[in-house]
Amino acid sequence: MSQNFNVQDHISYRNNRYLKANIGNPLLLGLGVVEVNPTELCNRTCSFCPRSNPAVYPNQNLQMTLDTANNLVKGLQAANYTGDIHITGFGEPTLNPQILELIKIFSVYYTEIITNGDRLLSGQLTHTQLSNAGLSMLIVDCYDGNEQYNKVQNLLQDCNISYRIRNHHDTGSPDLIEQYNYNNRGGLVSKEETVFRPCWLPFYKAFIDWDGQVRLCCNDWSRKQQPFGNINNTAFSELWNSEQFVEVRKKLDKGNRSSLAACKGCNTSGTQNGFESVSLWQKLL
Repeated sequence: MSQNFNVQDHISYRNNRYLKANIGNPLLLGLGVVEVNPTELCNRTCSFCPRSNPAVYPNQNLQMTLDTANNLVKGLQAANYTGDIHITGFGEPTLNPQILELIKIFSVYYTEIITNGDRLLSGQLTHTQLSNAGLSMLIVDCYDGNEQYNKVQNLLQDCNISYRIRNHHDTGSPDLIEQYNYNNRGGLVSKEETVFRPCWLPFYKAFIDWDGQVRLCCNDWSRKQQPFGNINNTAFSELWNSEQFVEVRKKLDKGNRSSLAACKGCNTSGTQNGFESVSLWQKLL
């Protein structure tokens, strides 16, 4: 399956996947998605991304190791996790030189990767390799317009894994953030906004950085919020239920973004998915 980018369709897809998880699991209450940042490298500098200014967000050759990936899976399995793993993060995931090995490790779960497709189009990586590694869903974001979109569509015609193609034409226009429903990456790519509304992301999604640190969320590019701990030396369930993490949820449930360094300038909606997880957590907060 492939399609042009549609915000509401994407939200529905995400919600349908999230609700397949056992979010009532007391060891990982509410958790339906684990997002992984496998690399700090990217081959592009898109206008709507913090990487458009290397002084703000430079490329760094920092890679998630297989040991960290294995430790994450062990921690999730120990806590009976049943949700999805998303390989995406702050860089181009396929630039991790061990990306196929990482996918194999994560493939005990429904595993999705989001890529700009450049290595697929160049032949450096094939959808057959991704399939053989155990990938469940391939999402390709096309930034160069219809020509690139059509090339990717032709390339994936005989793909035997599920895929989606999203057309985010990067024209360089300052209106792109609004056009494609992007957020300001915690205030890093456009002016900070004071937003007084709840955010449900930390109720249903965990973000694992390249080094195993459990971060607040995928929008905290500046890493303003202190990590909750590291899955390489602490049980994942302990981190998910830590006093520090619970305190953050209390504040965001009330819409109190201003008291959190990573959230006070962030304009992400934060309430598109996760209602069911919030409802579970509210009984304990």
